[in-house]
This record gives sequence, C-alpha cells and structure tokens, in this order.
Amino acid sequence: MLWTLRSPRAWSLPCRSTQRSFSFTPSRRLPRFFNTNASKQPLFAEEITKAQPVPSFSDFVRRVPVRNQILFAFAGTVGALTIGAHLTNYDLFKWWAYLRASPQGGYDTSRPPTSEELTRVRYYAFGRELQSTLATLKSALDPLPETMKAMITWSYVQVFQPILNATEGKRMCWAIGAVNCVVWVAWRVPRWGPVMMRSFAHNPLSGRSYTLFTSMFSHENFFHLLFNCMALASFGAAASQQLIVQFKKVEKERGALSEASPKWHLLALFISAGLFSGLVSHVAHARWQYPRLIARLQAAAKSAASASPKPLAATSASAMTSAAESVSETATGLLMRSAKKAREGRPSLGSSGAIYALFAITALGFPDAEITLIIPPWFPINIQTGFFAILALDTVGILRGWRFFDHYAHIGGALFGMFWYKYGADIWYAFRLWDLPTAFFLHGHGTKLMSKDEQLPRRPDPSQKTS
Repeated sequence: MLWTLRSPRAWSLPCRSTQRSFSFTPSRRLPRFFNTNASKQPLFAEEITKAQPVPSFSDFVRRVPVRNQILFAFAGTVGALTIGAHLTNYDLFKWWAYLRASPQGGYDTSRPPTSEELTRVRYYAFGRELQSTLATLKSALDPLPETMKAMITWSYVQVFQPILNATEGKRMCWAIGAVNCVVWVAWRVPRWGPVMMRSFAHNPLSGRSYTLFTSMFSHENFFHLLFNCMALASFGAAASQQLIVQFKKVEKERGALSEASPKWHLLALFISAGLFSGLVSHVAHARWQYPRLIARLQAAAKSAASASPKPLAATSASAMTSAAESVSETATGLLMRSAKKAREGRPSLGSSGAIYALFAITALGFPDAEITLIIPPWFPINIQTGFFAILALDTVGILRGWRFFDHYAHIGGALFGMFWYKYGADIWYAFRLWDLPTAFFLHGHGTKLMSKDEQLPRRPDPSQKTS
C-alpha cells in the first residue's frame, strides 16, 4: 500500500494535515521512468555558431499612403470653389438689393446691375461706413486735448485710407497675410512647438491629410513669412484683376453673371492651388524621394544582415557568446536607426505653392510687365522671363536634390496657375451658375419686389442659336 511509504513520525504530529499530494523523493527500490520523447538538448557549440535572426528592413518601414491625400485635396478644392461661388452670389443679391433701395437713384431697375455698378456701390458704402466710424471716434475724443485729437484722427485716416483705395483682391491678400502672421506668432510660443509641428507642417510620412490645408498658412521663419507676404500682395492683386478680365470674356460667351467682388474667387484659387501644390509635393516624396532613400538604406541593412561571426577556435565560451550577441545587436540597431531616419521625412510648410499659381496667372495675363526679384539680379526684367527662369531653377533643384526649398510644390503651384489661367474662368462660371438657385433661395429676398424676368440672370438656352 502507498501509505506504508510515509514516515511513521508524520502521524504523531497533530498539526500536520492528512492531505498530501502524490509526490515524494524517489527511492532506489522503486523503478525510474524517463520521457523518451524529450527533445535532444542542443550542443553549446552549435548555439554559439548559429547566427541570430535579423529582422527584415521592411519590418521597420512602411509604404507612404497617397490615396487619402488625393481625396482630401480633391474634396478641399471642390469645397473651396463651392463656398466661394456661394459667397460671391450672396454678395450679388446683397448689393443688388442695396442698389435698388438706394435713395440716390441713377440705376436702371429694368435690368440686372453690371459688375461695375455693384463694385461702385460697394466702394461708396464702405467709404460711408469708414466716415461714420471716424465721426463716432471724433465725438468720443472731445474731452481730449486738440493735439491728441488731431494725432488720433490723422492716424485713423492714414491707416484706413489705403484700405479704402485698395482693390478687393489686395484686401483679400492682406487678410491672408494677417492669418499667416497669426500662425507665425503661434510658432514663437515654445510650449506650442510640438502641436504646430504636428498640425501646421505637412510631413508626407505622418499619414495626415488636413495638414495639406493648414501648412499653406504656416511659416516658421520670419524671412520666409516676409518674402511670401510681399509676393502675395504683389502677385495676388494683379492676379485678381486678371481673374476679372477672364471672367468677362466668359460672360460675353455664356451670358451675364455679375459679381460685386473677385475676392472670393481669389481665395478659392489660393486654397485650391495650395492644396494641389502640397499634393504634388506629397506624391513626389512618397513615390520618388522616399523609395530612393529606402534603396540607399536597404543596401546598408543587407550588409549588416549578412554579417555572421567567424569561427572561434581558441576562444572562451563567454567571449563567443558576447560576439554572437554583438553581431545581432549591431545589425538590429543599424536597421532601427536606418528605419527611423527613413520615417522622419522632411515636413513642408508655407504659401509658396499658392503664390506660384498667382505668379503664373500674372505672368501669362500681363506679358509686358516687368518685375524686380528679391534675389539676384535685382534690375527689372520681363515678368515671363523671370517666371520661367525661376521654374528652370526649381527644375535644377529637383534634379540635383536640393532640399532648401520645396521645389515640387513650386512647380505644382505654377502648373495649377497655368491651368487656371486657361480654364479657371469657365470652371468658376459653372460653379456660380450651379449655386445661383440656392443662393437666390437663401439670400435673394431683397429682389422679390422685381418681376420674374428681372429676378435672376437668364441661363443661356443651348437649343437657341444666336445669329
């Protein structure tokens, strides 16, 4: 019986439990059983000479996505054009009603107002608003000395008179520049640095798409901000005038569709060009620069992975073990460092791509104009000569691998500007015409006193041919 194997003294202990697991020290009188299916223990020499598995380089890096960025750029462009067309139609009905109710008269109510009439009444309304504000300011300054009142009044006039005299396109450029300055101030806050780098700089390897939009208003360097704002104020104002000229040509062909201001057209163009130039830079980095970087790093990774310890005959066991581990750690460490370098990428930011589009429209629309560049040569040159010279410089930068500027974004913006100069007016007209019923339903209440023939600009009937 099994209970006879227990020591007799165990029953004499009152605190000892009577329950005990079926295990005991083997005795010589009992047979021993061994597991014959146990695997054979590896030899020490075999383990030392066996190379440790090195992870593949593809385990550390990934393919850069482009689908979401393409969809975001397309949706952002359509959204910008739709909102811009709606705001332009809103201004049309707003100032149409204002012009109709104006006590000064001088407007033929039997026809829709022209763009020049809407622009004129908008200008006079803005001037009267500034004069009213100045009168309110003077009445509030009555308790002050005359010298101080004159100084404040003079400062007000010096600030707002240029704003009144500026075109709507230049005012929009100033507004965009103000937004750029606010974002630049946010870059100066040290605590916001990580947030600004993550949300206002587009890194192609991050997988984020919204930074294609936010990065076009972001400038980290002061001189970058200064040069872009100067170029925006210059080329943006000229491009807005060219947008008016191109749109009038389309109106003559497809029917009158007046607009009180080209500022929303300019803003939609700026956003669309910025998204397209950022997308070009993203795709170029994902499908051209990044694979080339991976190929260079993969060569070093393969050489590290193929390294193996040499035969060590007269070496101690501890030295052989450390040698094998060091080879594996070196290869893995090199892979991780290479993959980290590949994943870091190079974030891009700035309005340069959108400004290149405005530059292209200005150069194509005013071929006889002259400009003075902020880089040598500083003497005046023809605008088209300067434009194509800068494009050639960006092309050389791509071929030579220069990384100081985002040359892909520059060329993408220039191509978008050329495209918009050719087809932009027709696209803008189509968006405005598509949104016209909606805008009239929402904002056309001021024109309901007119007859049905006067309420909306008639769409051209394609079935009727004009002689």
